[in-house]
Amino acid sequence: MTQPNEQIKKIVLTGLMTGLVFLATSIIKIPTMNGYIHLGDGFIFISAIILGPFYGSFAAGVGSMLADLLSPYAQWALPTLIIKSLMALIMGLVLRQRTRKEAIRSAATTVAIWSIFFISLKDALAKAIDISLDKLSVDLEQTPEYVMDAASDIQIKLTVAIIGTIIIVFAIMLYLVKKQKNKSIGAGVVLGMLSSGACMVIGYYFAELILYGNPISPIFSVPMNIIQLIVGIAITIAIAPALIKANRYFNGKAD
Repeated sequence: MTQPNEQIKKIVLTGLMTGLVFLATSIIKIPTMNGYIHLGDGFIFISAIILGPFYGSFAAGVGSMLADLLSPYAQWALPTLIIKSLMALIMGLVLRQRTRKEAIRSAATTVAIWSIFFISLKDALAKAIDISLDKLSVDLEQTPEYVMDAASDIQIKLTVAIIGTIIIVFAIMLYLVKKQKNKSIGAGVVLGMLSSGACMVIGYYFAELILYGNPISPIFSVPMNIIQLIVGIAITIAIAPALIKANRYFNGKAD
């Protein structure tokens, strides 16, 4: 196959994946406090797998941005373009790693980023509670010391629970992948999705912070974004093998 033909096929696939990302993001929307969650992340992950980091970034960013522009949440279009493009870029770059050392480094970095983010959220909640401590103690009819201790205990448990959930989800997804015995979806893909998901959850937290100027309200969107990430991972594991096989056939590389 000549180089121009390969380029044309890449562009065609990029347009196709852009449309699939747009449709998956637009068709099913579950409203949240300041936006909505959707099924588009699964196709963002698939874009990175099929197209690589750069063409995948275009499909992910533009498809998701168009979904926001044609919805009541057009103010999210620019943050979405940036965040979703970065998601595909990060996943595509993780998938390019070949050595065990590189994979371990990526896994350690991903865990560190998730951990630092949730610890930062815990600190932000602690500061917010500290600022309104007197009012909370009056409302709860408890001493300020009791309120602080209870809040600290809740924050620690919340942080441990969220980090534990991420580890459990990774283990379950990896088990399901191995059970499928599909070479196209392996540990590297799952790691790429978790790395990409960190970008999404953290990116939307800071985007909401900038849009609304409140460091506390974006915290409540974090659990919904994590649910969206988990759904996206499940969609990828379910349908990516078939799409990857179709892509190989399209490129004349069928098994």
